[in-house]
Amino acid sequence: MTFSGVAYLIPLLPALGWLVITVLNRAIPPRAAAWLATLLMATAAVLAVGLFAEVRDAAPVWNSTQLEAQYGRHEAATPGLTNPALERPAVGQFPIVQSHDWVKVSGQEGLPFGFYFDQLSAVMVVMVTIVATFIHLFSIGYMAGEDRYSTFFGFINLFAAAMLAMVMSKNLFQVLLFWEIMGVMSYLLIGFFYRKKSAQQAAKKAFLTVRVGDLAFMAALFWLYQRLGTLDIPTILAQGQAGLLATTLGTAATGMGLLFLLAAMGKSAQFPLHVWLPDAMEGPTPVSAMIHAATMVAAGVFLLARVYPILQAGNVLIVVAWVGAITALFAATMAPAMADAKKILAFSTLSQLGYMFLGLGVFGYGAALFHLLTHAFFKALLFLGSGSMIHGSGTQDIFEMDNLAKHQKWTVATMWVGALSLMGFPLFAGFWSKDEILHAAQGANTPLYVIGVLTAVLTAFYTTRFMLIAFYKPAAASPWYAAPWNRQGEPSLNMSAVDVAADSALAAGRGPGVPHDQPETEHEPRNAHHPHESGPEMIVALVGLAIGSLVMGFSGSPIFGNWFQRFVYAGTAPEVVPFAQAWSGYLLSLVIVVVGGGLAFAMYRGDYLMQRAPMWLTRVLQRRYYIDDFYYGVVARVAQSPTAVAGWFDKYIVDGFVDLIGGVVAATGELLRRVQTGSVQLYAWFMVIGAAVIAFAFSFAQGAAK
Repeated sequence: MTFSGVAYLIPLLPALGWLVITVLNRAIPPRAAAWLATLLMATAAVLAVGLFAEVRDAAPVWNSTQLEAQYGRHEAATPGLTNPALERPAVGQFPIVQSHDWVKVSGQEGLPFGFYFDQLSAVMVVMVTIVATFIHLFSIGYMAGEDRYSTFFGFINLFAAAMLAMVMSKNLFQVLLFWEIMGVMSYLLIGFFYRKKSAQQAAKKAFLTVRVGDLAFMAALFWLYQRLGTLDIPTILAQGQAGLLATTLGTAATGMGLLFLLAAMGKSAQFPLHVWLPDAMEGPTPVSAMIHAATMVAAGVFLLARVYPILQAGNVLIVVAWVGAITALFAATMAPAMADAKKILAFSTLSQLGYMFLGLGVFGYGAALFHLLTHAFFKALLFLGSGSMIHGSGTQDIFEMDNLAKHQKWTVATMWVGALSLMGFPLFAGFWSKDEILHAAQGANTPLYVIGVLTAVLTAFYTTRFMLIAFYKPAAASPWYAAPWNRQGEPSLNMSAVDVAADSALAAGRGPGVPHDQPETEHEPRNAHHPHESGPEMIVALVGLAIGSLVMGFSGSPIFGNWFQRFVYAGTAPEVVPFAQAWSGYLLSLVIVVVGGGLAFAMYRGDYLMQRAPMWLTRVLQRRYYIDDFYYGVVARVAQSPTAVAGWFDKYIVDGFVDLIGGVVAATGELLRRVQTGSVQLYAWFMVIGAAVIAFAFSFAQGAAK
């Protein structure tokens, strides 16, 4: 038995967990349902590791030293000749392809269904299963006491299953199918606390915003099938490898590439479709970790990596790079103005995803996927760590957290691992992967490189600010709630002050459909809540992800010969940066951390409430540059304007016609009702009158005939 032969179990096991929990929801004890979901996810992770090992053993093996010697010249390799850096070609039938007929109709080809295992899918499967397993484990403790506890685990099981099936898909139609299942699950999970107006709004906002990209995805598939006659991924990759796509697709490749980019922008929340991701924090914290690390937003980056040959054929990569760079810097400027721990990390995710798009756009293909891998571990760690902070302090506001480092030893230690990885501190995971992207940008486009460096400085700044205030400062009234513009409601969710007050009252009542650790008041520090450390399941998950945040970075470091880049690559051979060219970037990363972190330390080591940006700037940043206001106030109204015309037509034309018919029928019935009196004398008169009318008509007809 091979692992690829039973690979279908990897998405099937968590999908089975969802089915069992859904069907037997009330028959299974809640904690048993949680452990069932977690164990099925862990089993899928074991199978994923076995599949990864099988793919690794079958994939080509490259020599790191020789790749460094020919750095930058792989694209010009002569077709038909073996690259001297190739130590061993692929073994057997590699990549591994499994095909099946699905929905086959008499004599027709039908819809194909199958699995495709190459280096990209193998890495994604391992990343998703391992990170999702730790998130499931953390959720056992974090979600304890919540309403619909079992349902939650069924939802995240299916969420992970859809992502796994998507990255294993053999054709792009299948990718779209599971892409949409993820969209549905994100809607259900973001709105999990269903009675809160904010959760309802956030779920709808995410669902509708991502649908913009989904329409682009479908249009790209229709167009691609019309021009190429197939959506088969191995066929598309083979034509791209042979350099045939540019000829086959022609100028249509540019349009398709832009449509695929728009689809990825929606899923991975890139500017200007970024607005849904910060508000997705209305879901439970483990959901935030799933969306930001293991599933939803990673899907957009995966899609671009999968259709990379089309992007190259259409010369769309420079657009991808600029979208990523703008998003990276744009999001990084807003994070320092936030007080909500999860919102800070949400804007951080937007920024780091921008780095991945930037890497893909400047042909840092391996670097972008390397950062996707490392980011999954340290961002899941940071989100779950923030969940531990919220769980232990009773608030999401970092200003209201009370010297948590004294009370949460395990949490603060693991959070520092995640924070240093995010900042790019030497030897931590983010250090290796982020520097690879910056090096690729430096060699391709100087303005993009400058934006990447500025973003890195801001990342070190807001991450240090986050850690200092949350863990090493006493609780104080939050400046976020003190700001006058935040007394007007939640404009990012189109909620009035009345709506916010209703949510606060609902949370105080602790009814079903609201989080059990929701603060009783939204505007005062929770001094009555004594900070404490989290339970064992949560701590084990944090430690596991912290180890991953350290170890995963070395897989792509020069210390181990840039193994990851040699394993995952696009083109004819991997791009491996010689250490002689990379060391200056490593030194710059250290300088960036010192400058950004040092500036935050200087500003927030004292009375941090007094160290604030100018009021006008704070307002602009906390209102997210008013982009959400623009969408709700302008775009939504323009989109809804046709409904006014449709409403008038429905009310006065359609309803008017229906009312007219009803009126005629009613009037006729009223007339007939008045005739039916029950009086014999009246009926006799009607008979006489009727007979007279008939006689007159008969006489008139005879006279006319003569």
